[in-house]
Amino acid sequence: ASLVLRRRGADITASDHHPLAGAFLRHNTDLNRLAPIPFFQASWGGPDPGIGRFDLLIGADVLYEFEHPRLLADFLARHANPTAQFVMTDAGRGHCGRFSARMQEQGYTRVERRIQFGGGWPPGAGGRILTYDRTGPAGGGRFQVETST
Repeated sequence: ASLVLRRRGADITASDHHPLAGAFLRHNTDLNRLAPIPFFQASWGGPDPGIGRFDLLIGADVLYEFEHPRLLADFLARHANPTAQFVMTDAGRGHCGRFSARMQEQGYTRVERRIQFGGGWPPGAGGRILTYDRTGPAGGGRFQVETST
């Protein structure tokens, strides 16, 4: 996602908790002849690495462990501006409901767009794109589902 956004001219900051993510990002920006992307090693449950706060945050398939809904929601609480949007893909690993409940507590609304890939391969291929919006500290409460193929 960071490479696509950089290619499109976005001013972005990347973070990941994996110890090799920064090296992978540098390698891939070099391969794609892109300007370096600022990167912070950031454990969701760890100390604040000084990343700052943002209006738009994205994540791709980030809810794959049981504790991730709590950790990610807490991370977003520390790094999202009062008016913010968080967009993520979800492959359906079963942790999204708990995450959405935490985001609703923080005042976010959610729009869910279900994606089903055509052609029948791989079986069950699909997922969701979830967009969480918060218009300020008192917002929240509305969840909506859309389906597309």
